[in-house]
Amino acid sequence: MANRKSLTFEKALTRLLGLMGSRVEVTIVSEEPRGLLATFEGELSGGGEIENVPYPAGNEGFVFRLGGSQTATFVLESRMLRRAFLMESTDDRPDSLRFYLGISTVLQVDPLERPDADG
Repeated sequence: MANRKSLTFEKALTRLLGLMGSRVEVTIVSEEPRGLLATFEGELSGGGEIENVPYPAGNEGFVFRLGGSQTATFVLESRMLRRAFLMESTDDRPDSLRFYLGISTVLQVDPLERPDADG
């Protein structure tokens, strides 16, 4: 079982941006009832603040792209980055990032290779 370590907004965003250019698997899971909602795999190839989209004050959104045979995108609002955890691996696999999208819905980013530098 992986250890779960809470991350600040800044550390969560830094770690996620540190995965740019790396191959990742992104999984969206509902914890209650437990079930897979979606999964995507590819190179984390782009990210940035969403512009011209109305968000409540202090709750901007960030869009991330996965490149590969088919392009996929996902959006994390700043509130989701404030509910981030590092899932520390107990074996040789890279640590995962977990973001709570709601009370029981989780978006997890699993690096498929080790990043070049620690974030």
